[in-house]
Amino acid sequence: MVQVYKIVKHIFITLLLLLIFVLTGKSQTNYPFYETPYNIEPLDSNTLFFEINNNNFIKNNEYFGNVATGYTLLGFNLAPTFVFIPNNKIKWGLGVNLLAYYSRTDKSEVQPLLSFQYKVNNHFDFILGSIHGNINHKLIEPLYDFERFLSNNTEYGVQFLWNSEKIYADLWLDWEQQIFQDDPFQEMFNVGLSSYFTIFEKEDNYKITLPFQNLIRHEGGQINSNDEIPLKTIFNNATGLSFSKSLKSKYLHKLIFSSYWVNYQDLSPNKRQMYVDGMGSYTTLELRNTTFDLLAGFWYGEQFIAPLGNPVFETYSRTRFYVEEPVRQIITAKLNYHKKITEGSTLGLRFDSYYDILGSYMEYSWSILVIVDERFFIKNIKLK
Repeated sequence: MVQVYKIVKHIFITLLLLLIFVLTGKSQTNYPFYETPYNIEPLDSNTLFFEINNNNFIKNNEYFGNVATGYTLLGFNLAPTFVFIPNNKIKWGLGVNLLAYYSRTDKSEVQPLLSFQYKVNNHFDFILGSIHGNINHKLIEPLYDFERFLSNNTEYGVQFLWNSEKIYADLWLDWEQQIFQDDPFQEMFNVGLSSYFTIFEKEDNYKITLPFQNLIRHEGGQINSNDEIPLKTIFNNATGLSFSKSLKSKYLHKLIFSSYWVNYQDLSPNKRQMYVDGMGSYTTLELRNTTFDLLAGFWYGEQFIAPLGNPVFETYSRTRFYVEEPVRQIITAKLNYHKKITEGSTLGLRFDSYYDILGSYMEYSWSILVIVDERFFIKNIKLK
């Protein structure tokens, strides 16, 4: 009962802070600009394409507290891919993803891409191989860090996508590291479900949705040679309510208010984490237009761990041994500028700030990105 009271109190304070923020500001930040479509278009049937997907980035993290560590990333992802769509049900992709950090050739990665997508019906798609992953999963930042779009851009596994008028659901398995007999390291995979249910909608004016997000991180295996590494299974969940409204203002086009109850549990057989379980609340207000996005939010966390989330929201340090802050209260504000510079190329500028209330200090990161998403027609191929 005490924890429920704390959550209600912090959500109320957040609403008050966000109201003040909105009255003094003009814009929001989410990630729809970075997401990519997965639909199979009927007009593309019997066609071979060549696609180039590329993000060039610099991201500088200025973190000064005990939990997260500051550093800078500078590099690019480049994924040239041949895409063949034999009919309105099937899509094949064959290519490669190149990840490189400038001046660090020892950290470069080359990963093959092979994907098979089958459109079962108008609402249901199945993908095997290189899946439609990363920030396309639409997970909130405490569960999934935006930075993985830069450093962990490729996901392999299996995926089921459902998209209808009332329900959106993304169920996937991302196999990060496979093992064979007597390998000295563990297998690693993530299982996730990201969904939302529309419970009320009035034309294109406003909508109320119920988001439901689950993420399981597992590290283990039965055939690796190193028995001293403990098995680890971490579960995260987020559910809440989201309200969005279209705006007819010249400067603001959409408002989104969301509030989530967030959960963490250590499901490992032998629990080695600093905390066995934990919880949090995450409340955000987003304001969007075609060029600028702004997000203001409040995070309250107790004994919270999320291996794939932004480390700023956790209550222990991943890099400093036995450093913890069991309770964290953070006010966050994010500004995102995105502008199409040519057809298929977009410039993105981001500034993310995190004010730690209990520690009375500010942390922030800034990013510059150039996103290229081009498709070139090669030829029509009709299979017999």
